[in-house]
Amino acid sequence: MKRIFINDNYLRKDDIDFEVVRVKALLVNSKGELLLAHNNNTYQLIGGHVEEDEGLEDTLLREIKEETGIGILSIDGPFIQITTYDNNYFSTGKKVCSKIYYYRIVTDEMPNILETHYDELESETDFNLFYVKMADLKKFLHKCIDDGSIDPSIGREMLLVEREYKEVYGGN
Repeated sequence: MKRIFINDNYLRKDDIDFEVVRVKALLVNSKGELLLAHNNNTYQLIGGHVEEDEGLEDTLLREIKEETGIGILSIDGPFIQITTYDNNYFSTGKKVCSKIYYYRIVTDEMPNILETHYDELESETDFNLFYVKMADLKKFLHKCIDDGSIDPSIGREMLLVEREYKEVYGGN
C-alpha cells in the first residue's frame, strides 16, 4: 500500500488537535465506470468516517450500503492511504490529522436508493450518485477543479488516488 503525506502548513504532530480516520471506495463496474457521489456542492468517492470501535473494512461496508444501497461481501485493499495535516479543518480553526484509506471494489450491482440510509448532511444537500469512466476520471477531475464544482483539496486527493489506481490496477 502506498502512503502519501500532505502537510502544506508544515504542522508538527504536537500541533494537531485531533485525528479523523475515513475510508473511501473506488466502486468500479465491469465496464470500467467509477461510481461517484455529488453532495454538499462537491464531488467525492463513496465512504466516510470510521466510528468508535469500528474497523476500516466494517466502516467501508457500512458506508457503501448507506450511500449506495449496494451490499458488498468482500473487500481487497487498501491500495493507498493519504494522511493530511490541515491547519483549518472545514473552517473550524482546528488543526487536524486526516487519514483516508482507499479501496478498489469491483461490482456490477447497481445503486439501490430504496436501500440507502443518508446521514443528515447527505439528506439536506441533495446527495446524488452517477458513473464516470475511469479512463476519463483525470480529465473530469481537472475540469471540476477548474470550474469550482469540486473542493480543491478533495480534487487534489482524488487525482493522487487516480494516479495510484492506474499504477496498481491499470486502466480498469
